[in-house]
Amino acid sequence: MELKFSIFLSLTLLFSSVLKPALSDLCNPDDKKVLLQIKKAFGDPYVLTSWKSDTDCCDWYCVTCDSTTNRINSLTIFAGQVSGQIPALVGDLPYLETLEFHKQPNLTGPIQPAIAKLKGLKFLRLSWTNLSGSVPDFLSQLKNLTFLDLSFNNLTGAIPSSLSQLPNLNALHLDRNKLTGHIPKSLGQFIGNVPDLYLSHNQLSGNIPTSFAQMDFTSIDLSRNKLEGDASVIFGLNKTTQIVDLSRNLLEFNLSKVEFPTSLTSLDINHNKIYGSIPVEFTQLNFQFLNVSYNRLCGQIPFSTFLSLTLLFSSVLNPALSDLCNPDDKKVLLQIKKAFGDPYVLTSWKSDTDCCDWYCVTCDSTTNRINSLTIFAGQVSGQIPALVGDLPYLETLEFHKQPNLTGPIQPAIAKLKGLKSLRLSWTNLSGSVPDFLSQLKNLTFLDLSFNNLTGAIPSSLSQLPNLNALHLDRNKLTGHIPISLGQFIGNVPDLYLSHNQLSGNIPTSFAQMDFGSIDLSRNKLEGDASVIFGLNKTTQIVDLSRNLLEFNLSKVEFPTSLTSLDINHNKIYGSIPVEFTQLNFQFLNVSYNRLCGQIPVGGKLQSFDEYSYFHNRCLCGAPLPSCK
Repeated sequence: MELKFSIFLSLTLLFSSVLKPALSDLCNPDDKKVLLQIKKAFGDPYVLTSWKSDTDCCDWYCVTCDSTTNRINSLTIFAGQVSGQIPALVGDLPYLETLEFHKQPNLTGPIQPAIAKLKGLKFLRLSWTNLSGSVPDFLSQLKNLTFLDLSFNNLTGAIPSSLSQLPNLNALHLDRNKLTGHIPKSLGQFIGNVPDLYLSHNQLSGNIPTSFAQMDFTSIDLSRNKLEGDASVIFGLNKTTQIVDLSRNLLEFNLSKVEFPTSLTSLDINHNKIYGSIPVEFTQLNFQFLNVSYNRLCGQIPFSTFLSLTLLFSSVLNPALSDLCNPDDKKVLLQIKKAFGDPYVLTSWKSDTDCCDWYCVTCDSTTNRINSLTIFAGQVSGQIPALVGDLPYLETLEFHKQPNLTGPIQPAIAKLKGLKSLRLSWTNLSGSVPDFLSQLKNLTFLDLSFNNLTGAIPSSLSQLPNLNALHLDRNKLTGHIPISLGQFIGNVPDLYLSHNQLSGNIPTSFAQMDFGSIDLSRNKLEGDASVIFGLNKTTQIVDLSRNLLEFNLSKVEFPTSLTSLDINHNKIYGSIPVEFTQLNFQFLNVSYNRLCGQIPVGGKLQSFDEYSYFHNRCLCGAPLPSCK
């Protein structure tokens, strides 16, 4: 009797999970708890409205989960108006790789010491805030950092010499603060990568360290400080330096004696005390930008550079000419701003400022053409203007988290032949997935998820040879999956088609494709899915859950690379293959199917709880009740 009661109680608890969708959350409960505490610490701001205890935190705005472990690996609060100090709780997200607070004028206090606990952090951006205090020495403990941006804050004091101990750093941004003192010698002694170095718009003084002679900076900006003496140590015939800005300092050295690298494309030394003459070697350099105005130079300008320098010297009379931004691009951007009705997010877009400094856009460091337009959670309204097609150098176009963006996907996007990344996600765009997208042959990333797109998936998308990821999930797409998606002509992209109304069978052509990650969940797909798998494939993540699939699981040959498999809520029969004990599963869910037999013992199969296996026809064995 006691045994029957315990079985009854267990089953009661198991069935009760049907009434508690939270049990199917991907999100780790510890991470979820921390995030909800962070939300509370910030005073429940509007930007974190989606952070609700009864929803899956992997779907929340401003965070992402690792696709394998489902641990929170990114926290990015971008232009969202949070207030107060960064909570110490951020240090309790141990799998965080990206932490970003950007464009947060009400974010105050020092840089949070608990960030030192995030040993896996690769990307740290705390920029355009009102953070104050010093640049903390503890940042040197974050050995995995590849990008550190503390620009546009109110940081004071000296630059810590320990930053040179970050071996993987590719870029260091300390510009636009109130830093004082000398540049540490150690910044000429980085122990690993030589990062791009941005120290402009501070109050740094003294000489440029002679140790910089050992460093081959690709890009270095020391402009608008109080630096004195010789800067020739930055240059050298054997270096590969491309961009140097030393403008508006007190530098004093002989320009004619400097040996410049042949790679140099941009040099700005205006407003210093530099003397000598312009080297004839400048005629051999492929300058995209040059400004030597407001110095003490003498002699004849070498002939081939005469016209360019005439334009540069004329900038004394017309400051607008000193803009880096291309005037055609600037004109188009101002028209885009007007077409959107002058939204607050584009306040920085003003005709009398350099558009390379505007919010939401970036310029190419060599050509200064606009190469990125990213409007992220900025509340623009209406349709995407056709004018976006008039930015010919655009490589990245992103409208993300824009619920008031409506209409179809703009046909003028087809003109952007250099486009590499296109993200139009979490909007109210409607209409079909346009066929013209197949003309954008340089696309590596295409994300049209979380919209109201309808109709069939165009077969022509398989003609994109460089695509690494295709996101069409969370729409209202119908029809069959095109056979052509099993016939990509170049890369085999990660494929995300979940949460649509797709029907029919999975194309047999998928047998030819080795998808790294594929998600076809929450559709109406039928029949056999075994074509996705194969012993010779390197597939890692597969989600086929909540479809109408019907095949014998025991007959499928699974790749040894498989780490995540979700097939819950289908009609799959057979038994769990003993080969599963050899796979390094991080996630597994075979619940709500028609499986039978004993769950094999071994590997990671017993590390998953009963919710991964329950509601099958006659599956038994740990972690389910024993087989009779």
